[in-house]
Amino acid sequence: MRFKKMAVGAVALAGIAMMVTPSLGSASVTANERSGIPHYRHIVEIMMENTSYGTIIGNSLAPNINALANEYGLATGYFGVTHPSEPNYMANIAGSYFGVQDDNQFYCTPALAATDPYCSGTTVDHTVAAPTLADELNAVGKSWKGYFQSLPPAPAPGSLVTSGPGANGPYTFKYPSNSNALYASKHNPFVNFTGTHGQLQNMVPATQLATDLAQGNLPNFSLVVPDQCHDMHGTSSCPDTNGLIAAGDTYVGSTVSMIMSSRTWRSGNNAIVITWDEDDYSDAGATGTGCCTFDPGGGHVVTIVITNKGAHHVVDSTPYNHYSLLRTMEAAFGVPCLANACDPAVPTMKPLFQVGHRRR
Repeated sequence: MRFKKMAVGAVALAGIAMMVTPSLGSASVTANERSGIPHYRHIVEIMMENTSYGTIIGNSLAPNINALANEYGLATGYFGVTHPSEPNYMANIAGSYFGVQDDNQFYCTPALAATDPYCSGTTVDHTVAAPTLADELNAVGKSWKGYFQSLPPAPAPGSLVTSGPGANGPYTFKYPSNSNALYASKHNPFVNFTGTHGQLQNMVPATQLATDLAQGNLPNFSLVVPDQCHDMHGTSSCPDTNGLIAAGDTYVGSTVSMIMSSRTWRSGNNAIVITWDEDDYSDAGATGTGCCTFDPGGGHVVTIVITNKGAHHVVDSTPYNHYSLLRTMEAAFGVPCLANACDPAVPTMKPLFQVGHRRR
């Protein structure tokens, strides 16, 4: 949940999604989807935090984000799938939140709920043996990375701890401290899945993004996660709501500009997706806060899609959620759909990922 709830002028939408426990297997993407979604070489997703659609669109504190929404693709009916943050991050790369309904540490199990301070209230395992988009990309020779701002430093050789209260490196619960949590493992879904849990080389500081762009080493899929002073969430060192919106807007603007000015951006089909995990939690549990068959959901959030070869300005009012985005990225990379991303009620974001239209 947001460190400090936003005061908003517009009515925000939020909710807690019904728990769905889908099959952990995958289904093939249909031929129609593969023909309808163009092949993409690179997709960079920037994940922001806990802010409703009405708080961002039209807000003078977010000029960069509003300029991008007015120039490129804007999904006006996009929703998170549940509350709080951690399950949305899991759903974003795996098509389900697997019953997780808290922000507890990734190693938590029901058995640890009574003994570990980071696992209080845990009802399901937080490390899941299920495939993710990253696993799918690995299987077909494609690449991925998570770029995390304020990522804890790598431990000394031989001192890596990947479970329990002493977990370090990317497994650290909060960093640099619990009270000033710039980095939080609840925003790193790769530690929640057995297939990606040990791939340390793919969980890197956000500063590595500039290097990878300059050297032509951008992976096929990138998840960019700002720290909690730049993702609009907030922590003890940055509690001011207006300051959080302004800082997040600046981060998005500079990151998008860096990507779009790179040589990588000009070669092949490439996209940048800016989205939020959930809204501000103000009306959690209410109906009308999700899409498709997942309602209540995680609330109405802004999602912007920038493509290097598509039409400049597209406004798409189709109801979407994180499963829609995952299904679209899977189709764009030519890999099967996973879990709830295979649900026939979940549409792809085809209008926002088309290429070859005349630019204005």
